[in-house]
Amino acid sequence: MTPRTVLGLGGCIAWLAVGGTVWAGEQPSATPVLLKAKPAVVIIVTEVSGEVRLACPNKPPQRVTPPSSQAHGTGYLVNPDGYIITNGHVVQPYYEKDDREVREAFIRQAIEQACLESGLSEERKKAAVERLVPRVAPAAIVELKKTLTVVLPNREKFIAEVKAYSPALSERPGKRVSGTGGGATESGKDVAVLKIDARNLPTIPLGDSDRVQVGQPIRILGFPGVVMYHDLLDRRSAVEATLTTGHVSSLKLDARGGQVIQTDAAASWGNSGGPAINEKGEVVGMLTFISLTSDETQAIQGFNFLVPVNTVKEFARAAGVALDKTSPFNIVWHEAVERYVRGDWAAAQSRLDAANRLLSNLPDVQRLQTDVQLRLLQSSPWPNPLLLGGVAIAALAAAGGVWAMLRRRGRPVLATATPAEPDPGKNAPAVAAAPPPRMPTTDLARALTQRQDLVIVDIRTPASYAASSVQAKGALRASPEEIIQICTALARNQGIILYCDSPGEVISARAARLLMEQGYIRVSVLAGGFAAWEAASLPLERTPHARTGVTSAPRTALPVEGPESGPSLKAQIPVDLPVGVKGPGPYFNARATTLRMAGIFLATTETLPVGQKLRLTIFLKGEPLEVTGQVIGADSHPIAGQPQGVEVAFDPLTEEAATVLEGFILSRWSRGPAVSQDF
Repeated sequence: MTPRTVLGLGGCIAWLAVGGTVWAGEQPSATPVLLKAKPAVVIIVTEVSGEVRLACPNKPPQRVTPPSSQAHGTGYLVNPDGYIITNGHVVQPYYEKDDREVREAFIRQAIEQACLESGLSEERKKAAVERLVPRVAPAAIVELKKTLTVVLPNREKFIAEVKAYSPALSERPGKRVSGTGGGATESGKDVAVLKIDARNLPTIPLGDSDRVQVGQPIRILGFPGVVMYHDLLDRRSAVEATLTTGHVSSLKLDARGGQVIQTDAAASWGNSGGPAINEKGEVVGMLTFISLTSDETQAIQGFNFLVPVNTVKEFARAAGVALDKTSPFNIVWHEAVERYVRGDWAAAQSRLDAANRLLSNLPDVQRLQTDVQLRLLQSSPWPNPLLLGGVAIAALAAAGGVWAMLRRRGRPVLATATPAEPDPGKNAPAVAAAPPPRMPTTDLARALTQRQDLVIVDIRTPASYAASSVQAKGALRASPEEIIQICTALARNQGIILYCDSPGEVISARAARLLMEQGYIRVSVLAGGFAAWEAASLPLERTPHARTGVTSAPRTALPVEGPESGPSLKAQIPVDLPVGVKGPGPYFNARATTLRMAGIFLATTETLPVGQKLRLTIFLKGEPLEVTGQVIGADSHPIAGQPQGVEVAFDPLTEEAATVLEGFILSRWSRGPAVSQDF
């Protein structure tokens, strides 16, 4: 091979090697405009609950708590100090003083619960209620409680205050004045301005609806009920706004002569109050009403209507909202999105971290943080073997080219010896292999929630692994000598996280280098090893040699644990966890004081009789755990106004729920019942 040929080949391979390490960032799942807008879209929840005191015929007076009435809509933040825009009709159940219909509905429900015998058909039940209403309702006393709550995309909840209000469009034009005496009131424009006690929130800019043209693209963000309460969807994703797209169909006048914008973008119940944005991400309208079938049971898609944003601006200014106030969150979040789209991962990471400090646990921020972390892992500082080979060949070719040039210039060459081609590796200092990247548990926790393709490998020594009864949930097991064989079936671009329990993670680092030498390009070492995994409360499971299975919860009182030498399926740990409880009455909150696989002890001011069936939402660290159960014990002499102890036995757990619960208990066990913590 001639030096010129080597030069050409080396240059080609070097170009390919360098080119192979540079790759364009894939576009995020939503366009940059939508990513910037979504964090400012919120859920508005109104709830009306009450207690009815009534006397059924031939029965003593009693108190009845009918099921509460709850509804939701959409809103959007327009000022970083917590000012929110939504529809008037979304907050009407909370704001309007005329609640005669609600009181009548509660009385009817109370009569049905307290005065009727069980087992009646729906027709007979309805007729009996109609007969009893005139006799019972006049003396009945209804105490109502109304709440207005805003839920941010990170699941934070705030009580809201109405600053300005206009009811929905009436059938006839004219002034309708609320009797509450609060806020500015005007009829028929269907706008409300809310305020929550929060700072540095994301916002959406308001555009100019006078510039809206028929045919221009439009996008509606919101929380349609058909999606939020879909049986096949995980309720944890309910805080993610849904996007529908369409165009401006027409510019209309409503029945009172006010302007409305018609669109064919799909909408449904729950979308009310949602922002409609243009291609610049500016709000140009707000969903106000949709088209229904004649029986008002189904939405007719393609014929929906928006309040022009210029009308919204009038109300916002009347409520004292500064629409031009800059959001600190927007500054860093918008820059993070732009850096991400350009593939500037390091800069995007710093901006994302800043956004997360201002408003933590936003799904879109977490999703990009995870993706950026993995992309940085892909482009980590260790040398790509192909790149090193290309550089070496390029160096060889360059040396050969210099040698050929010297020959052409007539430098003396010994006739008795054939000049050997220079060896670029001879006498050259050895290049130290770059250490494998280390991933902290905070970054790994985000990655585990957002990516399903990560492979966790337990690389502890055989003796250490055999002495342990738990491991990372879903981890592959490999001794340091088996790591190459275990990972043979994995793709070379597979994300792999190794953990061990040796000082300085030397075993994991050694195994990572072996994998990197085999061409695996996304290998990382868990900083702190298995101890860090446990300390971060990341999910655990029993090792195969310690696994005995999970049995259904028995219908007996929960036994108190005796001393044991290690974690057990019977382990009972003291906790202090919030628990949402739903029985036959309204949803209420309690505290868990003790937790085990078979059941839970609650502290609550609510009276729960033995045998009562309950649906529980246990807020473990991370995502909530949904279980059902039955009350099997309660304090026999509760003190009025003070929490009482209630014992609940779980119904048989699903495999997923059992794994989550067991991992939570095991992670807090240390040679006996764990110490109680706040989570």
